Order: sequence, then C-alpha cells, then structure tokens
Amino acid sequence: MRVTVLEVVVGSVLGQLEGRLSESTFVSRRCYLNQLVATAKRLGMDQPCQELFDVFTAEDHGSDGRRFQLERCVKVVDGCAGTHAVRHDGRFYNEPVLPAVGDVQALIDGAQFPVENLDVGVLIVKTEVEMSHVGLSESTMGQYRHAWMDVYRFFYGHGSTVYDQGVVEEFIRQATMARDEGRMMEWKWKINRKAALVLVEVASTGRFAWSLAREPVGLFDPGLDQVRRDYLSWVGRRGVRPATVSLHDYVFRGMVTHANITGTARLWSVSPEDVTDMVAGFASVCNRRSLSTVVPIIRAVLGFLHSHGHVERCLSGMVMAVFTQKGNVAAYLCGDDEARIVAQLEHESKRDKAIVLLGLRLGLRDSDICGLRFDQIDWDQDMIRLVQKKTGVGLTLPLVADVGNAVMDYLCEERPSTRGCPFVFVRKQAPHVKLVSTYTIFARIARRVGVAPVNGTVVGARLYRYTLAHRLLAAGTPHQVITGVLGHTSKESDKPYLSMDVPMLRMCALDLSVVGTPAWAEVAR
Repeated sequence: MRVTVLEVVVGSVLGQLEGRLSESTFVSRRCYLNQLVATAKRLGMDQPCQELFDVFTAEDHGSDGRRFQLERCVKVVDGCAGTHAVRHDGRFYNEPVLPAVGDVQALIDGAQFPVENLDVGVLIVKTEVEMSHVGLSESTMGQYRHAWMDVYRFFYGHGSTVYDQGVVEEFIRQATMARDEGRMMEWKWKINRKAALVLVEVASTGRFAWSLAREPVGLFDPGLDQVRRDYLSWVGRRGVRPATVSLHDYVFRGMVTHANITGTARLWSVSPEDVTDMVAGFASVCNRRSLSTVVPIIRAVLGFLHSHGHVERCLSGMVMAVFTQKGNVAAYLCGDDEARIVAQLEHESKRDKAIVLLGLRLGLRDSDICGLRFDQIDWDQDMIRLVQKKTGVGLTLPLVADVGNAVMDYLCEERPSTRGCPFVFVRKQAPHVKLVSTYTIFARIARRVGVAPVNGTVVGARLYRYTLAHRLLAAGTPHQVITGVLGHTSKESDKPYLSMDVPMLRMCALDLSVVGTPAWAEVAR
C-alpha cells in the first residue's frame, strides 16, 4: 500500500515527540494525529495543506479543549512540513523565522532604493533596525512586530513574499474595510496601517523619519481610485498648498462615501439625488463655516468629473454656495474662569502648564508655541524673540515671571532628553519630536475645568489669546500696545479684538429716539 506524504510527515513528528512527552500525552497526541490522517483519506488528500487543516480543526464538536488539541497537532505537522498554514484567526501556526540583523545588513548594504525583488521578511528586519533610533518602548515595538507579521501573512496569502507596494496598499484597504465593518478594533487598524506605511517608506527610501500617518490610502475600487488620483493631480497643478490638496482629497472621499459610489460605473450615473446626499452627508458632520469651505470643492469635483468624461451629466450648477455670517465679536474667558484655569494648571503636567501660560499671559499662537526654540528665549534679558509663523514678522515679548518659571520647571524636571532637537516643547511619548499642535492641551484643560467662554464656544489656543486681549482692553491699554503684543501687522486684524471693548461699543450705538416717529409723508397729509 502506498504511503502518503502526510503519513511520512506524521511518522516523523511522532518520532520527534517520542521520549519528549509522557506516555499518556504521547498516546493522546498519536491518537489525534491518526485522526488527521483519517480525515485526509476521507477527503482524498495525501499531503498536508491549508484545506485539510481547516477541515480537521473544525471537527472540535464545540469544545475549546478539543480545538486546542487539534490545533497543537496541526502546529507540529505544519512545522515539519513547512506548509505555513494559518489558524482560523489569521495567525500562522508557526511564525516564520526572520533573518538575523547581520545577514540583512550584508544583503542590502549598498542597495539602491526603492528596492526590488526583496523578501518581506528581510524588509521587516531592515525596518525595525531603522526604527531603533526613534526610542519607542518595547511594548510599542512589539505591536509593530505583530502588525508586520500580519503584513507577512497577507503576502503569503497572495502567493509570494516578495515585496510589492500594491500588495501593501491592498492590505491597508482590507484592514480599513474590516474596521469600517466592525471586524477590527480602531487601535488595531491604526497600528496595522502605520506599520504598513513604515514598510513602504523604508522600501522606497531605505530610511525612516517619524511622522503622523495622515496620508490616506487609495479607495477600494482601483478605477475609482485612479479618478481620485487624477483629480488631485489636477488640483496640484493649480499651484495650491499640499494642505489644500489634502482637503480636496477629504471632500472627494466624502462625496464617494455619502453617495455610496462603489465604482466607475456607479460614478458615471451620478444623479441630482446623489448630489443631495453628498451635501447632506457633509452637513451632518460639518458646522456652517466648515460647510462653506467644503461646498465649493464639491462643485469643483463635479465640474472636473464631467469635463473629464467621468460622469454623464454636469451637476455642479445645482450646488449653491453656503452663506455664513461671520461674527466679529471674539470669545474670551471671564475673570473667574481665567482664575480657575490658572488654579487647574497646578494639577497638570509641567509641559502643559508652560504651554497654557504662554497662551494666556503672552497670547502666543498655537504655531508659535509649537515652534518655540531654545535660541528664541533670552534668559539673561527675560525676553522671547521670535518670528511669527503666520505673518513672518518678528515679535519680542517679555518673559514674565510665572511663564519663565513654568518653562524652566519643564526643561529641568520633565522634558525628555533629545539629541539635536532645537524645539522647547516635544511629545511626551517616543519619538520625542516637536509638537504639531497644542489644541488638545488647551481644549482638555478648558473642558476639565468646565469654563463657559463669553461670545462663543472655542476652547483652543485662540480663546486664551482673545482672553489676553480682553484683559488688556479692560485695563485701558492703548490699542497700539495691544497690536504690538499680539503681533498684528494689519489694523483689520484688530477688529475682532476691539469688538470686545464693550464701553467703546456702547458709545457707537445708534440713538433709538426716532423709532416710531411718523414719516414725512404722513406728516404732510
């Protein structure tokens, strides 16, 4: 009788296990392995494979204990046969052994990037080496390793472990779909997506530079995604800033999502009802001022799609601009709320305390706080000298005592050590790089205290800047001085702040004594 490949593998496994297990455990394991052989004969299979393992482990009769034993048998057979099978949850029974760092360095030393014909396992090791300088914790790196193995499994499922950026992008698309359908947790999606993007970066450049993973990946339908790319290329050729291109990308994606457009055929037949759904969808997630920015882009997208032959009818004309009346009265904190904010700072981190005081006492913008460098602080003269990011104009401010003390406390007691980072405020978690925004810091403290801004609901750095302006106005500070403190270059910039001067506004109020007086025509009669 012919001996099958599976029977040879099972015999080899039993030979390895004999003597290493107790007699009872060995007998139990042999029984399960014989059941695996019987299952293969029933299915007409003669060698180990994924289909056989799936059928075999499914025969657990609803018992977790039995499934555990079945999977243990599959694990040893898979390891001996080298079939690289995966469990029902998508994990390998036997994780592939990645090459050693030394072997990888010798293999790709002097290689030209972007790389070609490189095994994903080699790229994973190279990527981990490139990330070592970032200083991430071991637990975070462990999450990256798990995510990279998910990528490796995805490649294996596609029949080859040779790196291909298109396969990585498909991995991200499927992970996003799983997240949207509730089959993957948000945190898992984030780490998988970030890990995949890091692989793409290293494969393209040979290096890793930490940054926030803001760039979205392509749409699920390749044809539809090509239309998106063509539109963004068209926008980019108009000389707009990258941030504006990203905004157009956000709107394009939102239009597709809100109108449930799944492919180019569906795009061709876009109807007025679909346009209504697009606008309504954005209206449900945007405030009026944001919607006034989004709607013109919707009109631009529709016009592009028709002029380039992607939609049957030109529907851009049915999208009307949103009218928003911009109020000129700036929001600010009253004296009691400001005092509560200052008291709360004693319970916050030293970094957050210093940042909030820079906004509250000196009125610095978010961008200038994030970009504050060591060489801009003159400790001898107690001054801060910087060039404003928004206007490009220099600004000199006094380093008042409580602000200077807060910054020094942060630098001496809390700021993590960094090499070559010229910025005062950095991330608390590795990598310790420059902050990109302080909004969450200002907003978190305002909401924690439960303040109620006067004339508005803003809670970011702008609220604290307005509060300083209101305080100076209330103290009778000349407007020229306030303009200098805030770093304004135009009188128009002062209008929102001057509107907070209530006594001055009262002086400008119209006399209402003529209300109800008969018109001249009535008097003549």
